[in-house]
Amino acid sequence: MGHFPENHKNHPPGTAFFPFRPIGARLRLLERLLLALIVATMIGLVAGSGLAAWQAARSIRVELVAALANARADISAMPPPSAPSAARWLAELCDSFDGNRHIQARITDQAGRVLRQSQLAAGPRPPAWFLHATTPPMAPVTLAPASLPAGWRLHLQADATNEAAERWGELRVQIATITLLVLLIAGSCCVIMVRGLRPLATLSNGYARIAAGDEAVELPESGPADIAAQAASFNRMAQALRTATAQNRHLQDQLARVAEEERADIARDLHDEVGPLLFGITTFAATLARSAAEGRHDAIPAQVRAIQDATGSIQRTLRAILQRLHGTPGRGLPEALEAIVLFWNNVAPHIIFTLSCDPSLGTLDGAERDALFHVAQEAVCNAARHGHPSRIALRAGRDGGRIILSVRDDGTTGPSAPGLGLAGMCRRLSDLGGHLDIRRDQGWTVTASLPDPDALPPSANTRTMAPEAHNA
Repeated sequence: MGHFPENHKNHPPGTAFFPFRPIGARLRLLERLLLALIVATMIGLVAGSGLAAWQAARSIRVELVAALANARADISAMPPPSAPSAARWLAELCDSFDGNRHIQARITDQAGRVLRQSQLAAGPRPPAWFLHATTPPMAPVTLAPASLPAGWRLHLQADATNEAAERWGELRVQIATITLLVLLIAGSCCVIMVRGLRPLATLSNGYARIAAGDEAVELPESGPADIAAQAASFNRMAQALRTATAQNRHLQDQLARVAEEERADIARDLHDEVGPLLFGITTFAATLARSAAEGRHDAIPAQVRAIQDATGSIQRTLRAILQRLHGTPGRGLPEALEAIVLFWNNVAPHIIFTLSCDPSLGTLDGAERDALFHVAQEAVCNAARHGHPSRIALRAGRDGGRIILSVRDDGTTGPSAPGLGLAGMCRRLSDLGGHLDIRRDQGWTVTASLPDPDALPPSANTRTMAPEAHNA
């Protein structure tokens, strides 16, 4: 079989087939604290009980040692008996230990037989395990007074039963006291923790509501200083989020409005820029057809070149529209109006064009220049296509703090119909605080008026949008 090195890779924790998560990672903060408190309580109970048991065992040992020492001292202080009464003296000595709580006396002969034995004081017995755990290993004390018969012995044996029973009763009281004290402390800590962590639950609920989209949540800034500071920080965050959401919504509305305006501007530019060129191509094509039908073949190349020029202009215009939204950068208004006249001289050579433009208008910025350029272009195109004029006069100048552009023709005065071109002209001018006037007399006169930026004071030299622009 081949070697599979991937089987020997060290997998990071949590990526095994059965991912392991520590118990602490699966518990909430309150549950962790309560678990820690329970563990501390158990440790306290065990430690307190163990200390009390050790103290009980130590007390039993001290008591038994003292009892043995006292018994030996008492026996040593007793006067020796006379020979005939020695046996009786030993019996009385052994009986004197009857009812003793700690010492049991025993008399044995030379063969080790028990001749007489005292009885311990009767009383309650402690649990066997406690007696076994607290009884110290103490060897019996053996005495052999010279007055005793040969081979007789007096044995003093310490017994911890009664002392252990007494200590067992005290130990139970101590353990109950310790348990009650520890439980009271633990209960108080639980109440303090639950009440202290309650604001954290409120804070967690606030975050959950924020995550669910409820941005109007506001937490009470109460409780401990650090919790109140966290609540205040949360409220500031929520306020900042509400502000950011409102700004984002406002920006989205603005983007939607700007996008709509840009679409309208692109449609207007296509109408104003490409429409006249398409009309010119149509006119050149009709002229070309007439020249071919009438046999004037020498005029065909010029008409073809005119169509090619118009097509190239359309291509350049479309490329420019993709790069910018408004018309004719790099040219002043006089040059732009002259380009209109030159174009229509080629398209409609039967029309006589006249142009009069104030040279100072060459300093206009892009917005005013483009607006006047497109108004002139649209007005000339409409007149040439629909009015059948013989003369078209363009005039642009300054008058009374305003810039006036007029396009006058002597064409027919048939009924007018509103269209995209007229709406585009009005909107371009209204965006800059201007207006458009169209009159019929002996032909059509289109007059555009804009505030002259050079005539306004510096504080007022800002553009304002008319209500129509806001409503558009």
